[in-house]
Amino acid sequence: MPARRLALIFPTLRITLPVKLMGIAMIIATMNVIPTYAQSQSIKEKVTSPAGPPRLPQLGTSATEANTRPRSSLASTEHLNVTEPLPGLPTSYKITFREFMGYLQDSNVSLAAQRFNISIAQAQLKAARIYPDPTFQSAYTGDVSGEKQVTNYAGQLSETILLGGKIGARTKVASDALAGSRAQLADFLRNLRVLAANEFIDGLTELLILQHKSRALSRAQQLVEVNSEQLRKKQVREDDLLRARIAALEAESDLIGAVSTLHQTLANMSLLLGSQQRDGLLRPVGNLDIPQRTFTLDDLIARAVSTRSDVIAASTALETARAQCKLAQANRIPDLTIGGVYQHLTRVTNHIDPSPAWDSAGLTVSIPLPFSDLNDGNLQAANYAQLQAGVALQATKLQAQADVRIAYERYVLAVAGVKDFEVEILHDADKIYRARLFELKEGQNSLVDVLSTHAAINQVYIDYYNALREQAKALVALESSAGIWDIDF
Repeated sequence: MPARRLALIFPTLRITLPVKLMGIAMIIATMNVIPTYAQSQSIKEKVTSPAGPPRLPQLGTSATEANTRPRSSLASTEHLNVTEPLPGLPTSYKITFREFMGYLQDSNVSLAAQRFNISIAQAQLKAARIYPDPTFQSAYTGDVSGEKQVTNYAGQLSETILLGGKIGARTKVASDALAGSRAQLADFLRNLRVLAANEFIDGLTELLILQHKSRALSRAQQLVEVNSEQLRKKQVREDDLLRARIAALEAESDLIGAVSTLHQTLANMSLLLGSQQRDGLLRPVGNLDIPQRTFTLDDLIARAVSTRSDVIAASTALETARAQCKLAQANRIPDLTIGGVYQHLTRVTNHIDPSPAWDSAGLTVSIPLPFSDLNDGNLQAANYAQLQAGVALQATKLQAQADVRIAYERYVLAVAGVKDFEVEILHDADKIYRARLFELKEGQNSLVDVLSTHAAINQVYIDYYNALREQAKALVALESSAGIWDIDF
């Protein structure tokens, strides 16, 4: 519940976000009187108190109303300026979300491997229409006793006629298998989009965090310079300078960790596009402050259970199992083999029983006796497979409903988490810090107070970016669970 966000979390006394925002507001309210060029009037007017707890919409009706407010420039990486070049692999070029998703469908190696399943299924469908080849037999019978008996030349051509609609049943099985392969490819692409979108969101977030930690390091180094100057003037003690240097080292360590995390994310993005490491890394461009979307839970569930790719794949699996059952029934019907025989018998010159040469022709019909049908194991297996596919379809639909409900609630809570932040407070955070720094230079404030303000502002920015990350990922999960895809950053 939103009201519980004022509580303390964990034994480490980690203060939650609304308390941090309240602390920043209190900093403004309790600031000492300083010259107008150090503290602007806008801080007093804009930053008065934190926003109240957000009101969550009920999950039983619809999602929150669409937000028409302008998107915050603090969440954009389009004009992001990282002051120092990043170590490691260079970034080759910038890429938007739509470009990234377009390249993903064209260049992802795993997706290309999955596409071969379609070609394999198409070939199997073509092979299912094959009719049995005719059989030709020939024979020669000659006299080896030297008694001048008859010599027989014989030839036979036979063809097996498939009864019970076996070719039609095989074709139906292969056709349903092809539809299943297409549905599985669509579901693979759905999951791949989620993975790629999350990596893109991580890239945007890590870029923003890196930029902020770079500014935090500059501020920490500025504190070191201020305390060094004041130490030379005997205005502070040496331990104050030591504290400032420790804060600068911590800021530098945080920046290095942010660079490492960013490079891992960018490397994963390049891997998704099938890029070689020597090609360099991609740099995502976009804005995480996405407009709030309007959804109706019942409509999302209805769409998911009818059009989601894994539900369609499970449905085609059921159709394939039914076709397999019909094929098993057709295979129990014996096939008929029809043949034509021609014989030529030579003249017998034996003086005891001579005979003229003559030819004969005949027709043969053969059919196996289906004693093996007394064993109906194959038919039972096909029936059980059909029942199993039906239960699996029900389970997939239930899972789709659960996924939508979970993702919907996650999105609503993520939107509420972003609403906890007042963008005006974030914009004025730098002014707050400059005011505190001015007080420190004038001897009206302590280093501990400035460091506390510095740490609080840094943490609020990080929490803000993480809240935007969670909102974006929650939207991706919600649309993916409902079988929708119209996301852009």
